[in-house]
Amino acid sequence: MTFRFVTTGMNLCHPITVGLIAKVVGEMDGIGYVGVDVRLNDGTRRKFQPDVAGFRDADGVRENQPVIFVDFESPNSSDGRIPGYHLVQYLNWARERQQETPYVIVTCLPDGRVAESDWELRYTAKGYCNADHKGKLKEICANPFRYWTTVWRRELRGRSDLLGVFFLNIDRRKVVPFHAL
Repeated sequence: MTFRFVTTGMNLCHPITVGLIAKVVGEMDGIGYVGVDVRLNDGTRRKFQPDVAGFRDADGVRENQPVIFVDFESPNSSDGRIPGYHLVQYLNWARERQQETPYVIVTCLPDGRVAESDWELRYTAKGYCNADHKGKLKEICANPFRYWTTVWRRELRGRSDLLGVFFLNIDRRKVVPFHAL
């Protein structure tokens, strides 16, 4: 996996994979409806917008009672955004609703060396999510999966509110569950 399918004019990785995930969620037992790019705003500044949400039935849709969420992070977003952005949004939503809906984060990182010419590290300016990783492209390219899971584990260590959070990584033809705790 490289950045080849996430560049302008060829940005197909996210929409195609989210479509496949929606299809899989729709085939799960007990899922009657699937929402894509669902905006779960509570009327305040808090928002949670998962790529895919599975609902049991029409009442679940009307009452905003999803039974599973899935977010897909393509190579250009499987980075520092996961703990500080995606997880925070989910945890705020779950805390506000007093509801722990399972949340699956699917990353797309190679578990091995990639050429620096095939990889990018975006959002490294001061104040952005990857500022702490600026200048570490060589280290990241040695093994993007190991680099980022180490970062996430360090940032999430000791948290007790992540029981309903699950991670999967897609590396070419391998789909592997992993723990970021």
